[in-house]
Order: sequence, then structure tokens, then C-alpha cells
Amino acid sequence: MFSKSFFATIFLATVAIVSAESTTCDFIMTPTPDLGAEELQTSINYAVGHSVGVAYPNTVLSDVNTLVRHNDGTYDVRSIIEVTDVPAADVGATVEAWEGTVLDGLSAQWAVGAANCF
Repeated sequence: MFSKSFFATIFLATVAIVSAESTTCDFIMTPTPDLGAEELQTSINYAVGHSVGVAYPNTVLSDVNTLVRHNDGTYDVRSIIEVTDVPAADVGATVEAWEGTVLDGLSAQWAVGAANCF
């Protein structure tokens, strides 16, 4: 039914996923304007992806971002970021340096109040 090569391919793909060098970063951010989490999802995706791309030009990167809005207008943002051929610790250090800066999104500017990567 399934060949040995099929299982070998699945195994190698699984190993590649598990060994991928990604870093997880948690932020407290304040967007201007605050359009709500659903409306701002594309904006934060762009802000993080673009900012990582500027720091690491000519590389392949991926980022997955989630937003949680607080009543005071701040957002918890969790980003899982991977840059090909760049150690996760280096990416994390670059991203943590965003604390106190403003990232450009598509529909909002994102003031980074805190950044912590692990």
C-alpha cells in the first residue's frame, strides 16, 4: 500500500519541520489608529514581516502573528518568526531591539511598548 520511500519522505519532512530555526516573540503594542483586532490583522502581518525583511534582506522569511486586544487599547502580539539561514537567537535579538520604536503597518502604526523573544 505505502512504499518505504513514502515513509522516508514523511519522516524527513517531519524532521525538517521540527528542526526549523524559528523564534517566538511576545509584544505589547499600541496601534494608531485602533481599528480592532480583525481589521488590524493584515496590518500587523505586514509590519512584522516588512520589518524583519528590512533587517535581513535577500532572505526567505515567514512569520505568523496573533493579536489580542485589551480594553486600554494595547494589544498582545505573538509572532513566530523564521529567517532562512539565520539563527533564531539572532532574529530574536533583532526583534527585541524594536522595543520603543514604531513599526509601519498597512493601516496603522504600531508602537512597540515591550518585546521579548524566546
